[in-house]
Amino acid sequence: MTTLGPGARVAVWASGCSKHCPGCANPELWGPRPEADLPPARVAAILNELAARTGCHRITFTGGDPLEQASELAQVLEAIRPAFDDILVYTGFTLEELRRDPRIPRTLLAEDPAAANTLPAAAAPSPASTPPPVADEQAPTHHGLIDVLIDGPYVAALNDGACGLRGSTNQRVIVLNPALETLYHDEERKPRRVQNAVFDGRALSIGIHGRPSGEEPL
Repeated sequence: MTTLGPGARVAVWASGCSKHCPGCANPELWGPRPEADLPPARVAAILNELAARTGCHRITFTGGDPLEQASELAQVLEAIRPAFDDILVYTGFTLEELRRDPRIPRTLLAEDPAAANTLPAAAAPSPASTPPPVADEQAPTHHGLIDVLIDGPYVAALNDGACGLRGSTNQRVIVLNPALETLYHDEERKPRRVQNAVFDGRALSIGIHGRPSGEEPL
């Protein structure tokens, strides 16, 4: 896919989310789906094979909420880390909540809070001709399994229809891997886009959607 993050990406939708945010784009993923349950090792094997076969080394985890299965997510990310150099995770929790929660494996997030750079909202899209940024070889070392976290519950009244990475303005694009700061700063400035696809006989609309017609943001 080419939405929910910069570049061509693999996407994984986790089932299970206790927040039940009004206006959520994926309410069908709120509940658990035991019939679709896969062990972390199997998920990792599928993703590693996909990366090797397609040459796609960017990945997005969304849902549902992947961090409601934090232990399993950590196992998957540990196994795929060599194959993916851009791991983006969406969650309804805030970074501060995750750092306080003893159930969250410490390997998921960079330990040094100073390493996290919350990108400011941008006013204008980047020119289409701007070449993709390259990683800075002198950038500080990143020690977490998650490179970029988009945190916070979705609030329909705060959906401004602007940022291409987050659904409402309370959510933050938190870059935990300094090598990706420029890439995500540019991506946040781009307008929203949606990609349509068919999977398992169902039509899917993938991306950050606007508010329902006729509603205005606060």
